[in-house]
Amino acid sequence: MSDGAPYVSVIVPTRGDPVKILPLLDALARQTLPRDRFEILVSFDGAEPGPEVAGQLAAVGARAIHAAERRGPGAARNRAARESTGEYLAFTEDDCLPADDWLERAEARLVREPAIDVLEGATVRPDGRPTRRPDPDRLHYLPTNLFIRRALFEKVGGYCEEFYIPKRGVYFREDSDLGFTLEENGAVTAQEPSARVMHPFEHLSYFDPLRWARRYELDPLLQARHPDLFRERIEIHRLGPFTLRRLFVRACFAYVIALGAALLALLCGDQGLAAAFVIVVVVAFLPIWAKWGFHPLRLPLLLIVPLGLTVAYARGILRQPAAATPGPEGPGAA
Repeated sequence: MSDGAPYVSVIVPTRGDPVKILPLLDALARQTLPRDRFEILVSFDGAEPGPEVAGQLAAVGARAIHAAERRGPGAARNRAARESTGEYLAFTEDDCLPADDWLERAEARLVREPAIDVLEGATVRPDGRPTRRPDPDRLHYLPTNLFIRRALFEKVGGYCEEFYIPKRGVYFREDSDLGFTLEENGAVTAQEPSARVMHPFEHLSYFDPLRWARRYELDPLLQARHPDLFRERIEIHRLGPFTLRRLFVRACFAYVIALGAALLALLCGDQGLAAAFVIVVVVAFLPIWAKWGFHPLRLPLLLIVPLGLTVAYARGILRQPAAATPGPEGPGAA
């Protein structure tokens, strides 16, 4: 780290919504880490800050990075990373609220153990529960609370910008892709539970399950880039000696296939076979409904979620010949 440079560069991608970004900026202003130890870079993705946001950016000494065209959060993070000067990049999101000692706790760990390349803090919901099931052996690489050595981030090319579909505004899996890439490049990783960030409850809107299903269009890209890690790490659930791989996705596929088979059997006049396939449809639907808490009001919408996911996944497979490498604007690009 050069003399006078901050130790940490806080990077926040945003679309500029003041309801989200203003509380975050307030939380960053309350950090107990001395202000000369960190800088704040807010990357506006195809948006401009309004007067209130611009005023708060100036008040907290944050730098605004602008892009006229929306390219997704991965590209927004890469743009800010190119402008950063800190030894470590601290990623969070515009709807998060870091604890006042978030940066101080993370810096203390990184200074104490300088071999660490990637440090993940704890991301919790408003009720204190973790947003992801804690895994003592592996990081989730959530960009809500993630510290990465800037030199390594630049070496691997930052976030792959292909994990965003401009036509539909869909992004997914860019965090897992970066994490897998870092591991493949020998990153030393660690977790620091005391560095905490609060993330709001997710998927509260009625149509969120359908929006979530559309994101699976990007799964084939992650699978193509990291086939072994994709198989071993994405949506794996262990129940004692049993390993369940991608239960939700496979349940959606089974639901669609069985429903199609039941309709075909009915057309052929075989009601017994149709009834058997309907039973498969019901069984396959149970883990799909369970993912959304068996919410009765969402039942009508959830009946079409498997079809939406299957169509999105098929679309993703068809996209593969044209999407295999990171975008041209990695953090090291000119």
